[in-house]
Amino acid sequence: MPRERFHKDDGRPRYVGPAAVVFPDGREVAVTVSLVLRLDPATVPDFSYDRNSTWAGSVTLAGDDDVDLFDAAPGILRLPDGREGEFMATGGPRESGCSGLGPAPFG
Repeated sequence: MPRERFHKDDGRPRYVGPAAVVFPDGREVAVTVSLVLRLDPATVPDFSYDRNSTWAGSVTLAGDDDVDLFDAAPGILRLPDGREGEFMATGGPRESGCSGLGPAPFG
């Protein structure tokens, strides 16, 4: 009997896969991310990226880099296709939640 999925598809755009975190000092490390678009800015009257966080998820270091993800404050998340988004890490050092700042780099 097939097992029911833990998270049912809610129709929100997601990205799960490789990425890079660029720290404020220019260091870049490989990560794996799981991201979801939290809301569609087109559905929010008078939407402002300064007032609303639109995407969130988790970030995990892919290698043995000696960095703390919390030090990416804020950091740049770069996807393999070159799209980027600014984010704040909400924990660390090797695994962290993240909260996007401004437009999502996916979706």
